Amino acid sequence: MKKLQGLILTIFAVTLISTSSFSKGELGVSISPGGNIVDKSIGNEPVTHQQSKAQVAFFQQVLDEFSPSSLEQVIDLWTKGDKMRNGVFKYSVACEELKGQIIKKWGKAEESYWIIGGSSPWLDKYEVLSKKKIDKNNYEVKIKYYWETSAGPSGSTEEVLVIGRIKDKWCVKDIR
Repeated sequence: MKKLQGLILTIFAVTLISTSSFSKGELGVSISPGGNIVDKSIGNEPVTHQQSKAQVAFFQQVLDEFSPSSLEQVIDLWTKGDKMRNGVFKYSVACEELKGQIIKKWGKAEESYWIIGGSSPWLDKYEVLSKKKIDKNNYEVKIKYYWETSAGPSGSTEEVLVIGRIKDKWCVKDIR
């Protein structure tokens, strides 16, 4: 779990650095007058938008190779996506068919930021209401999300995930 989380955080950080406008140059990165990212630590060669898109596509290929090894890891990473407003967490634990639906809904990783949610409300906590075994490899998991705003609690929502095991890997098959 820590290895997968570390990989996801590394991918997110590198993507953020390579696609954000760090105009102050605090991290050795700046934006040239032409809009290209210049990494001063490598030698002032601008990184083009196309190169950034290719790098994100490479990160996506790596994510497609990883899957959680337990039902609990799937739930933790899925809900972390809501907590962090980062769709990459959800993509990383989705089964192939659902990954296709995510791309259709949010756009390709190299053309979109996969930021989910806004500044308010935010996820305060979640609760797993039930885990119902459908068969030997599939579970239906009901999750209740508790939302918060600066003015206080903002209500709750519920989501039902169908989570399955394919060989030794777990993934979200469907959202109800």
